[in-house]
Amino acid sequence: MYINPKSNRTNPFRKVYDDTKFTAAGKNSLPSFPFLVDIELTNACNLQCIFCGQQAMQRKRGFMTEDCFKKIIDECAKHQTPIRLIRWGEPFLHKEISNFIKYIKDRGLLLHITNNGLALTTSHMEEMVKHEVDSLVFSFQGATKEEYELMRNNAMYDKLKNNILKMIKIRGDHKKPFIHISSTVTNEPKFQIDGFVNFWGNIVDSVDIGKTNLSRLNANQIKSLETLAKLDVLKKQETIKKVYCGCKEVYQKLSVDWDGQVTCCCGDYDNFLTVGSISNSTLKQIWDNSEELKLFRNLLDKKLHKSLTLCSTCYHTYDSF
Repeated sequence: MYINPKSNRTNPFRKVYDDTKFTAAGKNSLPSFPFLVDIELTNACNLQCIFCGQQAMQRKRGFMTEDCFKKIIDECAKHQTPIRLIRWGEPFLHKEISNFIKYIKDRGLLLHITNNGLALTTSHMEEMVKHEVDSLVFSFQGATKEEYELMRNNAMYDKLKNNILKMIKIRGDHKKPFIHISSTVTNEPKFQIDGFVNFWGNIVDSVDIGKTNLSRLNANQIKSLETLAKLDVLKKQETIKKVYCGCKEVYQKLSVDWDGQVTCCCGDYDNFLTVGSISNSTLKQIWDNSEELKLFRNLLDKKLHKSLTLCSTCYHTYDSF
C-alpha cells in the first residue's frame, strides 16, 4: 500500500484491521460478535465488468428495505461493530443511501463505503463529508485508462477521474472520509503501475495495487458470449499466484445480502456460502449457532477449500506488490 506523504489523515479502520485479535482470527477463541459486518444495499450495478460475479449472478436483483437495514444496524450498535457498505452492487444506486449513512453515523459506528465512482452525485459527496463517513474506497481496474475501460467494459475513465477529483475538492480540509484507491492488474508493466501510483498517490490518501483474479468464473456460468470471448483472451495474461492461503474471514465478519440472507464470505455473489437469514434470526445467533457456518469453518480450517465451489478459486490478490 502506498500512503500519500502529504496526507495528514489516518484510516480509522486501521484500528480494526491492525488489531492482533483480528489478524489472528481463527487461532484463538471465537469472538462474541463479528469484528465487522458487511452490508450489500443492492446487488444491482451500473457496470458489467468482464471478470465480475455480476456476469454469472443468478439471484434476484433488489434493494435492501429500511426495516432490514435498521435491524442490522441496531444490532451492530449494541456491539459498536463497524459497518462496511460493500459487496455485489453499487451502493450509491440505493435511493436511501444518504439516510442510511446518517443512521449509521448517528449510532456512533465506524463506516466504510466501497464504490465504483460512477453513481456518485455532488449531494452524495457533501453528505459523506457532513456525516463524517470514515473511509471511502474508489474501485479501479488496471493501471491505465485503456486497461480500465477494457476490464470495466465501459468508456467512463474520465468521469471516474473527475468524480474523484471533485470528492477531494469537496472534502477540502475536513479529516474525513479517508479516501483510498484500490486497483488490480493482470500483466501490466512496472512503469505503468508506478505511473498509476505516482499520479493518484499524490491526490488521494492511499493507493493499493493487486493482481486480478480471472479464474473465479468458469465458462458455463457466464451468460454473455462476448464477455466469455474477452475473458478467454485475458486469462492467458493472468499473473495472480494461485495459492490458497487459508481463510480468516469466517472468523472475522459476516456479510448481509440486500434481502437479509447472511453469508460468511464477502465474495459470495450467488448464495454459495449462505449461513442464515436475519428474517428469522439475529447476527449473533447466526455467528454462534449456524450449523452451516460451523461446517464452512471446519472445512476451511482443514484446507478443504476445493470442496466448496466459491472457495476453490479464491486467492489472495494483494500479495504481489
